[in-house]
Amino acid sequence: MEDDEADLHNWPEAMDRALAVHEAGHTAVARALGAEVVFVEIDLATGNGGSRSSMFDDNQIKNLAVCVAGCRAEHLLGAHSPRKTKIGDFRIMRDLLGRVPEAERRAARAAGYGLADETLEANADAVRRIADELLDRRWKADTSVVRIDGSELVVLLSG
Repeated sequence: MEDDEADLHNWPEAMDRALAVHEAGHTAVARALGAEVVFVEIDLATGNGGSRSSMFDDNQIKNLAVCVAGCRAEHLLGAHSPRKTKIGDFRIMRDLLGRVPEAERRAARAAGYGLADETLEANADAVRRIADELLDRRWKADTSVVRIDGSELVVLLSG
């Protein structure tokens, strides 16, 4: 098989992994920064996913870091999802930056990316564990939606 054919053959697996890594990135950064994580899920039929956690009322930089952590996790772990996975994140980032005074937006965005990168590097193993668990559960699920609830994440990430 030529390389292009091999890439096409592995495309569904690579896309599933990229989606799992993306959502795991949001989840690991939110938890590491002190947010309560409610759940993380991926929908393998649509390619959509979600990570729900509490917001930081007093710290837009942390909120921005959680928002960009999905894309940054993909970059860190070399798993790239389609643009549609990121559209919701871009909308949230725009909303978060809209709450920051205009003169401070560029610095806030850079600080959010920096905090996401730093937190992801320190928690790369947690991102991998979450992504691996999501992918393992896809074979056990009787639906395309695979979910890990917050209480399960605490156990998963404690060991």
